[in-house]
Amino acid sequence: MSDRLAERSATVLVVDDNLQNREVAEGHLVGAGYEAVQAESGDEALAVLRAGIVKPDLVLLDVLMPGLDGFETCRRIRVLPGGSHIPILFLTALGDLGTHKAALDSGADDFLTKPINRTELLIRVRSLLRIKELSDEQARSLAVISTQRDALVEAQRQKEELTALIIHDLKNPLSSILSNVQYALSQEGLGGEERESLRDVLRASQSMVRMVMNLLDISRSEDGALVPHLSEFDLGGLLGEVVSEMERRIEDRDQKLKLAIAADVRVMKADRDLVRRILENLVDNAYKYGPRPATISIAASVISAGAGGDADTIELRVRDEGDGIPLAFRQKIFEKYARVQGRSAHEVRNSHGLGLVFCRRAVEVHGGDIWVEENATRGSCFCVRLALDPGAARAGGTTADAARNGAAGDTGTAPAAGVAAI
Repeated sequence: MSDRLAERSATVLVVDDNLQNREVAEGHLVGAGYEAVQAESGDEALAVLRAGIVKPDLVLLDVLMPGLDGFETCRRIRVLPGGSHIPILFLTALGDLGTHKAALDSGADDFLTKPINRTELLIRVRSLLRIKELSDEQARSLAVISTQRDALVEAQRQKEELTALIIHDLKNPLSSILSNVQYALSQEGLGGEERESLRDVLRASQSMVRMVMNLLDISRSEDGALVPHLSEFDLGGLLGEVVSEMERRIEDRDQKLKLAIAADVRVMKADRDLVRRILENLVDNAYKYGPRPATISIAASVISAGAGGDADTIELRVRDEGDGIPLAFRQKIFEKYARVQGRSAHEVRNSHGLGLVFCRRAVEVHGGDIWVEENATRGSCFCVRLALDPGAARAGGTTADAARNGAAGDTGTAPAAGVAAI
């Protein structure tokens, strides 16, 4: 018997209309170290259980009794509070299979045939009590796990609320820093070192703004609140702005940007701010993991719908010259706080694992697709497909997945004819 049961004697409720049978059963149980309580009818047994004065660990129940028989008594015990967990051992002089089936159907756990054999009785009682103790221990463990889970869920909720508050409160001071640094840089008479220091502050502030906005939009996407605000804009003009701004950010590592825009790239309909930040994060990712010196390439082209009826899509490709991403990690890198094994400790410390998560979610809310391939000779190529006009897309979706599968083996083809290099 378990240590918990050994701390006290298990109590058995003996229910039988025959006094001699009750006395015999009690004698066997008490002699084995158990406590026994007698009830001469089903009604009396139910009254004992309802009163709660005695909380038996097992019920020894006769089948044939006047009034409530053993079957009905068993059924009523099972519907009492806590009654479903009490082991019930039937005692019956009837040995036919029909009686045994009726006993099991009423909720019995086991049965013995009269006259009672002491050894068999004690074996069954001991076995049922051991099973009950294991069941009780499991229930206690589940209760502890449930309590711990609830505590973790609440802690996570509080963490998310705190993160949201911090993100929201960081936006205003960061905006003030950016505007003041930009104003200071516009002033004449600054020395070379002072101007370079201000540019460092500007780059760091822009990186923080990007991080804060990524966190904010990732949180919104998890709540289903990240909704693109669609408008028509010149994609070529947006790409030129991104290159102009990002060139200043990456020049400290002797890196440069190369932009190629196909001649058929035109006005697209999307959330201009989200598309811009997708590009900025992809360039920033290439900057972090690229060597020095290096060239980061951005290419834009249109994938025609052809006769399929789907909308034309825009394809954006950002190529770097880093170590590349192993095939096993090409999906994981778009997951929250993902890390690529093999990165140096410096790279891991300087990566927040959020930029690519934002990119995936910003692309998904546009109904597009994002994936990564190998670059032509070295590095990675991040590919984004977005509909030029989401309203023109067929109800069945876009061709992004099919196009991606077709391009999966591409290791970096040259821009299509008519591409203008900037």
